[in-house]
Amino acid sequence: MNAFEDGEGAALHPDFLARAAVWRDHKAGLISLGEARRRSELIGAEPPPQRLATSAKARIQHARAKPAAAPRHARSAPRESRQYSGAMATTAARDDRLTPHAKAFLQVLRARCGKSRQTAITKGTMGAVMARSARTIRRYLADLVRFGYIQLAVRRNARGLHLGLTVTLTDLVMPFYEDAKGLARWLAETPSAAALPFKAVLSPAQTGVTVLSSNNQSPMNLSLILSQGSKPTGLLAKEGLGREGRKAILLAR
Repeated sequence: MNAFEDGEGAALHPDFLARAAVWRDHKAGLISLGEARRRSELIGAEPPPQRLATSAKARIQHARAKPAAAPRHARSAPRESRQYSGAMATTAARDDRLTPHAKAFLQVLRARCGKSRQTAITKGTMGAVMARSARTIRRYLADLVRFGYIQLAVRRNARGLHLGLTVTLTDLVMPFYEDAKGLARWLAETPSAAALPFKAVLSPAQTGVTVLSSNNQSPMNLSLILSQGSKPTGLLAKEGLGREGRKAILLAR
């Protein structure tokens, strides 16, 4: 120690110099004997290997770690389906309070309703349809209920067990003509010319009588022809007469 203090131990190993500094602090009364021994043992020792986290909380966090999502253009295309959506208003499509996926989910709900306004769903099933989690479907349903597009009711069996949800579409989703008041309002606002599709073909001689169209009406008086003992051209054609035979009969008539 005296030689080290005089500078003669400059070529000694760094671990020895570090231990000497620890014991110098102990000699000066700065640290206890146990602390000096602990520090001296740690000098030059290999660091302990890092142990993997094996606690229950660490395992749960590792299981919940989501894999990196694939880019949108690299995802798989939806499977083919014959499902289609009926007529619906564009109110939800223009609602900036809804997310684009919530608007698409509302269109799928409209398709599931068909000709009615109700459909039975579960959040897990709709999550598989929309390629989203059940929690995301719950958020879509909450937004649609909040802004008045759907109404939800819990479906239960005879024992009271939860079976799913019943979705009812509101008037904001359905087209205006589904509501009697909306249809009456539209008819009241429509000009009279647009509300009378036969106005252009009304007979000026008789009020309320339309003029016969030459496209679907025959000018031939069938009763008069049959009373004279002859047959019309259509019947002659069915009997297999040739063009010359029909021409002769018409000239004779």
